[in-house]
Amino acid sequence: MDFLQYVRLVRKWLWLVVLAAVVSGGISFILNTGRPLTYRAEVLLYIGSYLDSSNPDYSGMLLGRELAQSYVQLVETRSILQAAIDQVAIPNLTAEGLRGLVDAEILAETSFMRVSVEWFDPVLAANLANAIGAQLVAQAPGAVSESEQRYIDFMQGQIDTLLIQQVNSTEQLNALEEEIQRTTDEATRNSLQERRVSLIAQINTASATIATFQNQIIRLEQKPNQIEIRETASIPTNASGVNVFNITIIGAIVGATIAIGIAFLVEYLDDTIRTTEEAVQSLALPVLGAIMRIGKKTDKYAERLVTHFPSMSPIAEGYRTLRTNLLFTAKEEQKGIYVVTSANPEEGKSITTANLAITMALAGLQVLLIDADLRRPKLHEVFGLENNVGLTTLLFADPGTSEEKTDGGDDENRLPASLRQCLQNTSVPRLRVITSGFIPSNPTEILGSALMQRWIDAFRASPNIDIVLIDTPPSLMVADSSVLAATAKADVLLVIDCAHTRRGAALKAKEKFSQLGIQIKGVVLNRVNPRDESYDYGQGYNYYYTPYAPTQKQASAVTDEQKLASRRES
Repeated sequence: MDFLQYVRLVRKWLWLVVLAAVVSGGISFILNTGRPLTYRAEVLLYIGSYLDSSNPDYSGMLLGRELAQSYVQLVETRSILQAAIDQVAIPNLTAEGLRGLVDAEILAETSFMRVSVEWFDPVLAANLANAIGAQLVAQAPGAVSESEQRYIDFMQGQIDTLLIQQVNSTEQLNALEEEIQRTTDEATRNSLQERRVSLIAQINTASATIATFQNQIIRLEQKPNQIEIRETASIPTNASGVNVFNITIIGAIVGATIAIGIAFLVEYLDDTIRTTEEAVQSLALPVLGAIMRIGKKTDKYAERLVTHFPSMSPIAEGYRTLRTNLLFTAKEEQKGIYVVTSANPEEGKSITTANLAITMALAGLQVLLIDADLRRPKLHEVFGLENNVGLTTLLFADPGTSEEKTDGGDDENRLPASLRQCLQNTSVPRLRVITSGFIPSNPTEILGSALMQRWIDAFRASPNIDIVLIDTPPSLMVADSSVLAATAKADVLLVIDCAHTRRGAALKAKEKFSQLGIQIKGVVLNRVNPRDESYDYGQGYNYYYTPYAPTQKQASAVTDEQKLASRRES
């Protein structure tokens, strides 16, 4: 698709995109308007013990990250949530209700877990987050048991006692050092030295015992699957609820995106011919004319004729363009005989043929319009004519039989009597019509008979006929049009109904004529939408004659000049 095709596509589906954006944005606005503000509080927890180790190993780090995934699931269990609700004492709140307000996630490439809670009250949001963190620590599989905690407390008490004793012994040792330096008696010095050694031994023993207790405490507390709170939740100051404006814009964008996707899907699945470019590319045939939609389906046939519209209207211009292109491509040595058909029914073939005949007649050509649709004839209804005699009546007459000339020597009397009997004049000068006549049981055989060929030759030889237009049935429904085109050695015009005729049907119609060695003269696009074309015919370029109406002042000035001129002449 080129740029212009994208522009036409946007213009075509812009209403759907705008409508989807408005509806989607409106729904988002309605659903989110009036929702109370919520506050988000977060507590940070740590799983494992490798951060407290001076020499952490990779296995401990990997184990902490894997355990963190399990703790995320543990956060949403009923026991954790209900214990947190009981701790904070929020009435009418159940574990199921709180589960939808809690969100737990693992920070990427770490064993840190963030637990967040959204609530309408910022204080309760922080309390709930801290309560969930505390209950997770208390109920986690890596938590310290009661017996282990009592042992830890005992060892911590012993450590505190030993630290006090160590401080006292250190003070005594310092005092003893000073006394040893002051004494001069050898025996007293030896006695003080013995006490000094004993105090040093006590201090070393206390230090070793303290180290042993501390290692045991660390061994009990630092388990691979332990969890602890590293940062408690603070009371949030800003609301974290949905921004109505932002969610409305997002909803509108989502709706417009879906509409664009639907539009592209419809265009992708649509295999109908819509523009002249598509017709040329698909069929490799010239487009002789593009006719805009004429009236409505409920309009009468007379209201869809080109004579019903102004002579400078886009519809009339479209038929004049078709007439010019058709006559320009005609062979000068042969009289123009054209078979007009379509691929399927209800594609505007008969109206197009009638309007083309009218346009040619208005140009001064003697036009003969034949209704060769011997199954569902329409031209007698289009022009309001009788259908008692017509083409089928004519095919049982001898084209060589003619009546004698009248005294006036009128060229009309040169035509065979049977032909003059079937010719019907219309309200358009120089346009005569041969209706279908009675409906035969074998229309294909009649149209392909030698009599039909002899009458075509008679039309070519008649000096009163310049153009012959033959309306035929749809080519894919029956073989009448292809048989008649081969019999009459006529040029074929294929009428295509834009946005209704499928490419496959048009190609099959073309192949059907090609198999008989008949080349289609060109394509006539019917019911064209100007917005689908590269140029908007009759839309943005008004080059029509506007009657000149002088102003009152100009009219009075002209009247005065006329009076003055008449006085001079007198």
